[in-house]
Amino acid sequence: MITIILLGTGIGIWTALFILAFKLPTKIQYVEEIEVHASIQKTYDAIRFQEQLMEWSAWPSETNSQCAVKNVDGQIEAQTVFLQKGKQFGYQEITDLIEHQKVSFYLTTKAPFEQYTRLHFYLKELGEAKTLVMLYFDNTLKKPSHIFPHIFGIVKWTYKLLLKVLAGFKSYVDN
Repeated sequence: MITIILLGTGIGIWTALFILAFKLPTKIQYVEEIEVHASIQKTYDAIRFQEQLMEWSAWPSETNSQCAVKNVDGQIEAQTVFLQKGKQFGYQEITDLIEHQKVSFYLTTKAPFEQYTRLHFYLKELGEAKTLVMLYFDNTLKKPSHIFPHIFGIVKWTYKLLLKVLAGFKSYVDN
């Protein structure tokens, strides 16, 4: 009798995971925008210079990590390396720069699931000391491990982190 119950439970769990593997999205995208009271130059520099970015980003405090800059700061291929207990567990790298218009990053961290993450900041000057910042977060999770970020709340945690990142940025650059 116990064998039948355990077998039925196991089949039920595997069936649920199988269904989730096909139903849960592999593409996670967020788009947020804020207006800041800062010049387009100040805004652009605060994003592209990794030393400045780590002053306002919520990432270090939310992940209990330290950060270090590799390569030439503020240019394509500049990296912010994420460290915990002195060991690297990921990095973000500038992949695209269009002066006063766009800064793009590739992000990677050690995780129990495969993912491909891009982060884009688009800028639009609204006046002499006012800039619109549009944040595009684009994460592609690989099947079937894409189930884990959904089940364990990582997708929601990431969105909340992005909102904290934007709030920290606004506080940092606002005149």
